[in-house]
Amino acid sequence: MLPDAVQFAVLFRGEIMSKGLGALVFVVGVAGLSYWGSKVQAVAMEDQITSAAEAVTAATVHPLDLTVSGRDITVSGFADTEAERDTLAAALDAVRGRRVVNLDGITILPEIAPYETALAKSADGSMAATGYAPSEAAKAELVAAGLPLDALPLGHGAPAGWAEAMAAGGAALAPLDQGSFSLTGDTLTLAGQAATPVEDEAARAALDGQGDYETVVAIDVTDPGIVDFGLDYDAMTGFSLAGILPEGLSLDKVAAALGADVTAGELGSTFAALPGAEAALTALRPVLGLVETLSFKGANAGLSAKVEALAGLDPEAVAAALGKALGPDVGLAVMPGAAAPENGTRRTLPFTGATQMAYDGGWIALPAFEVSKQQCAERAMARVAETPIQFVTGSAELDPVSLVVLNDLAGIMMLCTEGAGMTVTIGGHTDAEGDDASNYVLSAARARSVRDALAARGVPAGRMIAIGYGETEPIADNETEEGRAQNRRTTFEWPN
Repeated sequence: MLPDAVQFAVLFRGEIMSKGLGALVFVVGVAGLSYWGSKVQAVAMEDQITSAAEAVTAATVHPLDLTVSGRDITVSGFADTEAERDTLAAALDAVRGRRVVNLDGITILPEIAPYETALAKSADGSMAATGYAPSEAAKAELVAAGLPLDALPLGHGAPAGWAEAMAAGGAALAPLDQGSFSLTGDTLTLAGQAATPVEDEAARAALDGQGDYETVVAIDVTDPGIVDFGLDYDAMTGFSLAGILPEGLSLDKVAAALGADVTAGELGSTFAALPGAEAALTALRPVLGLVETLSFKGANAGLSAKVEALAGLDPEAVAAALGKALGPDVGLAVMPGAAAPENGTRRTLPFTGATQMAYDGGWIALPAFEVSKQQCAERAMARVAETPIQFVTGSAELDPVSLVVLNDLAGIMMLCTEGAGMTVTIGGHTDAEGDDASNYVLSAARARSVRDALAARGVPAGRMIAIGYGETEPIADNETEEGRAQNRRTTFEWPN
C-alpha cells in the first residue's frame, strides 16, 4: 500500500490531466463549429448571388455565359451597344452580397448600317448566305427552317421583323430555279429565274405580308406559257411546222396525227395545254384532199385554220366539210383556189403520192393501175369502204364531207371508162327502216346524185348508169344500228 502522500500526488495529477483534456476538447469543438459555419454561409451566399445574377442575364437580348465564384461575378458574351453593357453592369452591381463584377468578356457587336443579309440559290439547288445576323437565337431558328445562316457573324442594327423577312425570302427562293434574295435596310430584293408563271407567282406570294419593307422583285420566266405555233401545208410541198407547241404535242405527234412527214422549223414547247389540238390535226387528215394550201395556227386563245380550196371546188362546200371535220371550236376561213391549168395537165402530190389531172379548172385524182372489170370494181369499192359516201339525213343531198372521196372516185371512173365498152353501174342502197317504196325512191335519187357529182368532175355521163335498189339487197342485219349503217351504201359495178 502506497503512503498517503504518494496517493494524494497521484490523485491530484489525474485531476489536473482530466481538466486539461476537457479544455482541449472544448477549444477544438468551438473551432470546428466556427469553420463549418463559415463554409455553409459562403455556399449559401454564392448560391444567392448566382440566382440573382442569372435573373439579370436572363433578361438580355443575347445569351450570356455567367460564372459566380464566391462573391465574384464574371460574365462573357455579346451586347448590342455600350449602353446595353452599362445597363447590365448596373444591374449586376446591385446584386446583394456581390464583391467584384467582371464584364471584360462582353463583346460589343459592330453597328451595321444599312443592315444587310443575303441568300443566293444556285441552279443545283444549293443555297449560301452572306451578311449579318442579329443574334444566335434568330440564326438558330432560321437554320432549323433550312436556311444556311449558321456561319454568319453577328451585327447590331437589324430592322424589326428581320427573322420573318428572311424566312419569307427563303420561301420565295424555293420555287425558283435559281436566284437571290437580300434584306438591305428596309428594302427586300428578290431576283431570279422561274420555270413558269406558276413558280413566279408562288415566289412573289411568299413575300406578301412584309408590309414594313419596300419590296423589289425581278424574276425572269423561262417558260411564260405562251402557245404559238403554225402548221403550213401546200399540196405540192407538203407540211412544215414551227413555233411553240403546247404540252403533250411534239413534232412526232403532229406527223403521226397527219400520217405524213413534217418538216421542222424552229420549235419550242411550253407547259401550257391546248385542248383539242392533236384531235384537230387528226381530223384534218381525211379532208386535206380538198385544199390547195392550209395555214393551221395554235395559240392560247384556241385553234384556227385558213384554207385555199382545191381548184374547181366550191369554197362553201369545202368550208362545210372542214367545219364538220374540225368542229365548232376551230376558227375557219376558206378562200377559193386559183383555177387549175389547162385540161390534161398532171401533177403528183408529195403528201399522198397521188397523181392529179387538171380538168375544167379543177384537179381530179388519177389512180395508177391496169384497167380491168375486176380492178375497177375493187378499187372503187375499196375507196368507199375506206370513206363511205354520205348524204344529208333523209335526202339525196351529198354531205360535204364526201367531197374528197368523190374526187378520188372521179379519177377511178375516168380511168376505167376510157376503154371501149367500159360502163359503170352506180347503185343506191338503203336500210329497212321506213316505207319500201320511199326507200326505193330515195336510193335511186342518191345514186343519181353520185352520178351527177362524178359527171361534174369530168366522168362521161354516158358511161354511168344510176340505179336505186332500196332495201332489197342488204349485206347486214337490219335489226341493229351497225347493220343498218352497212346497208346504207353506194356500190359500183362494171357489167361489161
